[in-house]
Amino acid sequence: MTRTFNCPACDQTISAEVMPGAQVQCPLCNQVVTVPADAPPTAPPGVTPMTYASDTSLSRGMATGAMVCGIIAVATCLFPLGIVALILGIIALNRISSQPARFGGRGFAIAGICTGALSILMVPLMIAILLPSLSRARELSKRTVCAANMRGIGQAMYIYAQDDPQTFPAMSGICEDSRNNMRLFHPEDRAAAPSPTGTPSPTVDMWMVVRANLTTPRQFICPSTTDMPDMTMNVQAYYDFSGPSNLSFAYQYQHSHRRRTIGTSSWPTFPILADANPYIKGGITVSIQQDRLSPARGNSVNHTNREGQNVLYQDSHVSFEKGPDCGLSGIISSTVAAITRGRDHIYTVHASDPRAEVDYGLEAPTASGNTGTCNLGGKSDACLVP
Repeated sequence: MTRTFNCPACDQTISAEVMPGAQVQCPLCNQVVTVPADAPPTAPPGVTPMTYASDTSLSRGMATGAMVCGIIAVATCLFPLGIVALILGIIALNRISSQPARFGGRGFAIAGICTGALSILMVPLMIAILLPSLSRARELSKRTVCAANMRGIGQAMYIYAQDDPQTFPAMSGICEDSRNNMRLFHPEDRAAAPSPTGTPSPTVDMWMVVRANLTTPRQFICPSTTDMPDMTMNVQAYYDFSGPSNLSFAYQYQHSHRRRTIGTSSWPTFPILADANPYIKGGITVSIQQDRLSPARGNSVNHTNREGQNVLYQDSHVSFEKGPDCGLSGIISSTVAAITRGRDHIYTVHASDPRAEVDYGLEAPTASGNTGTCNLGGKSDACLVP
């Protein structure tokens, strides 16, 4: 193959049919010269020389692809595409840095690396933004299921009350005692029928609609809690729930001599079921007034951050209340107007003369072990336990 180059001695163009690196004598100045390595071959007369593609287009295409992938990754938050952009950009930039004469597209490569890295860094930021929203949506979903469970229980109670005397479940009668007038659960023998004249139990009252096959133990569970449904297969063999972890709701105390048993003819806005009482099952030990003035506002502990509680009313509608003062309306004094809406506190009882003002929450029912005390202050006083 003939190669053409300039003679380094006389600077004239000469040709030689030798390989690069060979020594030839210049026919013009008779000097011995070495054929340079980059001397291009010369095509024979009448033949068009072949041209070879440069690697520049390959590297520039890789850099451009890195930039495009990075932009799409940032725009769509697809971090896997950002990883591709980062890898392509680094490969293209390394080639450009090592052989700048052969490869191009440095700016595209840098843009691909920057946008790819940005899309990857956006992942924890997006998680931090979306996680609270997802948690909030999950809690709202659980709250809706809780309300649906209560609504089903309310309908079951109405079916139960179709027979005389048209009252909601109350296994025992009226209790005249002012102390230890309430029993929670039936631990000694839940398979034995409680005495109608014995100490009343709100948990036994709730189980009555389960025994009547009007509802299931699963409906007495709020999904926002860690409670598990009672796994009893034969519900008619028992008279109570297994324990506190199998019950998420509180029921109206139906056995006070100061008020008639709640039933189908009672006030439509009278609360009969709600999320668990914070001062019994919830385990809140601070004073009621201190708890009412806190961000928790005295709400049940069932739902996240104690934002409120689902409440089932006598007419079977369920409402999520932001505060426990959601019972019947009454008179309030100016000294407590800042902490109550003028409605009865559903988790406490009257601490003074009920004719003076509405129960805004000063005295909670007490419970020690499986016994407790719940002294209602009047016929408008609601107290849901446990």
